[in-house]
Amino acid sequence: MSMQPTPGTQPGKIYGVVIGQVAAVGTDKHLGEVEVTIPALGDGYHNWAPVAAPMAGHDRGFFAMPEVGDEAVIMFEQGDVSFPIVMGFLWNGKDATPSTAPRERMIRSLNGHTIRLIDSTPTPEGNRGAVVVEDAAGSQVVLADGKVTISSKGILELRGTVIVLTSSGVSRVVSPTGNTI
Repeated sequence: MSMQPTPGTQPGKIYGVVIGQVAAVGTDKHLGEVEVTIPALGDGYHNWAPVAAPMAGHDRGFFAMPEVGDEAVIMFEQGDVSFPIVMGFLWNGKDATPSTAPRERMIRSLNGHTIRLIDSTPTPEGNRGAVVVEDAAGSQVVLADGKVTISSKGILELRGTVIVLTSSGVSRVVSPTGNTI
């Protein structure tokens, strides 16, 4: 790596952030890390970098790794370019955001599974938004205004040693194929 220092800086040191790209996603000994390239440092720069997370600890934390080609925001430990740390990732105009609604908070996987927190303007009737968990096939669980709705694009299956349904309101016995529930 050949790098000319900016006047007033030290060779091999960068303080502040640079933009890089994910070249590989780590496994095994590099789990939780990505290999990054940084065009501003020349074609020869690539290094493994841990990915900062909002929470991380032994067998717990928030774990979500990027895809190869994602744009990364990178800083360096003590400014040393030998020790990059990925601080986050960017939508850059060619990679679209998963939602266009500013009040919808969303986690969406590459395969299309989503967790959405939808904030809306509350009304006297309720309408405080919703929490929606949805798989790529469109089956979903929606929690909104004190109601839980489970919708399945296929079979809806409940399993357990005992299944108890309790209601403080009107009750109705459902008997699929003559078997009382």
